[in-house]
Amino acid sequence: MSPTAMVDVTYSQLAVFASALQHPLNDWTDEHVAQGFAWRPGSVSFRTLVESGPHAIEINVAECAGSLHPDTVRAIEVPFEVPADGAIEIGSISDSVLLSLKPGLLLLRCEFLGHTGDIRQHVRLTFSTKDIVRFAIVRADEALTPDRNLLESAEAAIG
Repeated sequence: MSPTAMVDVTYSQLAVFASALQHPLNDWTDEHVAQGFAWRPGSVSFRTLVESGPHAIEINVAECAGSLHPDTVRAIEVPFEVPADGAIEIGSISDSVLLSLKPGLLLLRCEFLGHTGDIRQHVRLTFSTKDIVRFAIVRADEALTPDRNLLESAEAAIG
């Protein structure tokens, strides 16, 4: 079984970032909202299915990301560079959990599975060590309206 962390999400964003970043969250443009993520080196924010509330985050580290979970509503893949110290965080504006991974460039897949049968949303994060890194919307729901060309850069949210 994969480790699970609880994160209280606010403002529809779940972020994965290097712990050492001074400004770890990203500033969202309309294009970022439409595609469901805002990315820059060391930080990615994913648009959640709900604006706020508890999220159960399943964390997987694997050679290959494999198939999507059958209950996946939305799935996005991005490159993610784990820093030399291995320290990253998964969180939102007011809450985060620490994680330590082996440094290096990985494919990060974020799958939103919706409710787990209670009030929590279920999210599955897979850090793949062998898959080719890429930017991709693997599964889109009706809330995503991405451009043909994904926006592969964002600015830090300051303030």
